[in-house]
Amino acid sequence: MNKLETYAEWVNCFEQFKAGTKDEETILLMEQGQIEWTKGVAERLTQQLYETIDHRLRRSSDQLQREINTCNGNETALVKAILSARKRLAVLKRVAHLPAFPEQVRETMWNLLHDYAKSTQQSLEDSAVTDRTGRMRSLIRNNPITQFDQVENVFGSTPHAIPISDATGTAPKLEQKSRKRRVILP
Repeated sequence: MNKLETYAEWVNCFEQFKAGTKDEETILLMEQGQIEWTKGVAERLTQQLYETIDHRLRRSSDQLQREINTCNGNETALVKAILSARKRLAVLKRVAHLPAFPEQVRETMWNLLHDYAKSTQQSLEDSAVTDRTGRMRSLIRNNPITQFDQVENVFGSTPHAIPISDATGTAPKLEQKSRKRRVILP
């Protein structure tokens, strides 16, 4: 598909994103898209963006609830469920910050995601109060869903560029592992 330029192309792209089949390709296409921001198109396109993000938030919430319900006290499964939800929110963050939309729309969509993350985190912490050991509450606090904005490389693909160190202008050297044998004494 070519660059998105018309309202119909954007709506088709939003529908594809709602389906959740090709998120990476769809987001890249949306990030490169543009549209003439006229009065009639602006409101309808903003509404479509809101509905798309809201749809994916509801799906993410349902999936998080299913994953938590199947944890059965397994701490690893709980942390995995939270990290998975955080990753899904990071995907939505990219959609909320699409450059084709004005700053006010991007800020509104960001606030929608941020408010959802805060309320979900609070709900998780409130539900962990019944755990007498405090372990679940500690796990939830140490792995907050609200830090979705710090998730990088959402789709797991390899980075396209090697980072350059600031001082020398060259790629950083990877440290060699020690070949010495490590002995752990009791």
